[in-house]
Amino acid sequence: MKNYILICCFLLMGSVAVAQQKALYSQYMTNYFLINPAVSGLEKDWNFKAGYRNQWTGFEGAPKTYYLSGETALFKRSIRSKRVQPYHGAGGYVYTDQTGPTTRTGLLLSYAYHVPINRKIYLSSGVFAGVQQFRFDANKIHLAEGSDERDPVTQGGSFNSFMPDLSVGTYIHSDEFYAGVSLFQVLGNKIAKRDDVEDPSRLARHLFVSGGYKFEVNRNIVVTPSVLLKYVSPAPLQADLNVKGAYHFTKRRKTDDDDMVWAGISYRTQDAVVGLVGLQFMKQYELSYTYDITVSPMRHYSAGSHEIMLGFRMR
Repeated sequence: MKNYILICCFLLMGSVAVAQQKALYSQYMTNYFLINPAVSGLEKDWNFKAGYRNQWTGFEGAPKTYYLSGETALFKRSIRSKRVQPYHGAGGYVYTDQTGPTTRTGLLLSYAYHVPINRKIYLSSGVFAGVQQFRFDANKIHLAEGSDERDPVTQGGSFNSFMPDLSVGTYIHSDEFYAGVSLFQVLGNKIAKRDDVEDPSRLARHLFVSGGYKFEVNRNIVVTPSVLLKYVSPAPLQADLNVKGAYHFTKRRKTDDDDMVWAGISYRTQDAVVGLVGLQFMKQYELSYTYDITVSPMRHYSAGSHEIMLGFRMR
């Protein structure tokens, strides 16, 4: 059984090396800032969010991700006037993604510029810029006796690499709908420059395309179907098909800072069915939880994936 788990780990590592490198999130439905820098400052308030994801529970060496994000609009005094005008957004986030013997840590700062198309629709463009660290701990790999020196993965030993990181995005949004495109790891930097490796691994470019529309069922209920498409070569295109319903505790016009509860469901092709529940209370605190029911072959060895997010909004 241990040998089988080890083989699975190597297969997972291989797929990460040539395909999906960015951490996987189910909570992006409550924090789109994670997948598009052009979202910076969208809601104009200060938004701080912290999250933790435990993927494939029960599987040794499975991915674990931690992140802390914050973003807001700049020059708030002018953007809260009745006049429709462009405004700026800024923020950033730090993250750590651990998968078996590999660890990726990053610090990204964001800037976005929101331009009004008309009184209700804005078009924004944004950028993430920062640094990413990639670490490989060869001591966590245990092969048959004498194999460490011959295996191309472990013979070079542990290494630690720092790289600049850049991502870009654009986002069109209103109170009723949104659509966005973002490209992560634009620079495609080499992960490690080693003399014994002719073709070193690189940071693969990741393309995200998202969109959604808010339907007002009545004064208190809003239902939002949405989709997220993810592509990184040479992996196949992956799609998240989502629907989220929110109940606002308000007797006036609904706003983003209302006290509310929400629930949703998502299907991630070739991977999982996701359930989402959450609430916002005291007009500034937020708690959200997702559980992924794995439908891929990993379901035979995992009890699913858990992700939790805590948020704080400050005007």
